[in-house]
Amino acid sequence: MRTFLQALLLVSLLVGTIAECPFSDPQTPPSSETPPSSKTPSPPTYGTPAAPPTSGISLPPALSPSPYEFAPAPSPSKLNGTGLSTEYYANICPNVESLVQGAVQGMISQSPISAAATLRLFFHDCFVTGCDASLMMTNANGDDERNNGENKFLRVDGYKTILAAKAAVDADPQCAYKVSCSDIMALAARDSVFLSGGPTWKVELGRYDSLTSKASDVDLPLTTENVPELMKRFSAQGLTVTDLVALSGGHTLGATSCAFVDSRLYPTVDPTLDPGFASQLMNTCPSWHNPNSFVFFDQTVTTFDNNYYLMLQQ
Repeated sequence: MRTFLQALLLVSLLVGTIAECPFSDPQTPPSSETPPSSKTPSPPTYGTPAAPPTSGISLPPALSPSPYEFAPAPSPSKLNGTGLSTEYYANICPNVESLVQGAVQGMISQSPISAAATLRLFFHDCFVTGCDASLMMTNANGDDERNNGENKFLRVDGYKTILAAKAAVDADPQCAYKVSCSDIMALAARDSVFLSGGPTWKVELGRYDSLTSKASDVDLPLTTENVPELMKRFSAQGLTVTDLVALSGGHTLGATSCAFVDSRLYPTVDPTLDPGFASQLMNTCPSWHNPNSFVFFDQTVTTFDNNYYLMLQQ
């Protein structure tokens, strides 16, 4: 788990450069979606199908002009080489971490899959133009990262968690409109791991949010890529092979859409797949399956552990 922590820290240091929060006053999460379940899924076997994910979340547009008044940077002695600091909000919003964690915990209690959705949302944001919350922006013409095909399977629970955390922070008079959305996302991702049984770590803060979000900027690792291709892609982000393996461990939380495994099952089964495993996948994702159906990565879908790696060895 230590290598996962270190790799996620490296990803979280991909810093945005423009100071503005990308969405307006979300005092309540979007209400157009199916209410999340309060029951923790407990799949008896790998690949047990669950309820289909919701889609079509509608997020508020960008603020113009922005009411955000960012905290002044701490003294140079408190900053590292990235310009970030664990004390960035010490004098402007000292309760920011407890506010975010409380909101994350509340969302997980409503929908246990929120932790996985939030962690994945953070990675998808950071891998494209840095950790700048550009994934949280919406454009009137639909040309934004969220509407890129590579992001269409992101669960609404992740968006709702970030919105809930931002609402909690902005509800504090001392903090209102002074904490960047990208910092909130970094804290929420950390808390999602910790509240799922994983490690915790200090998050360096002081990121600026992007003013722009373009669908064409999205270039994420693909399920069809082999190891050398993934190594090249991660290397371009300043990440090592160890980081690649460690970050893959984040898949110990959550599930994947059947759309990502179909090509290895139909019209013929990939001969490199274990026959028993292929049979399980075909039971969960038959050729006529609902496009919104999905399979769990391991048997402890809401617990941050090493079962994902154990499953890879079978």
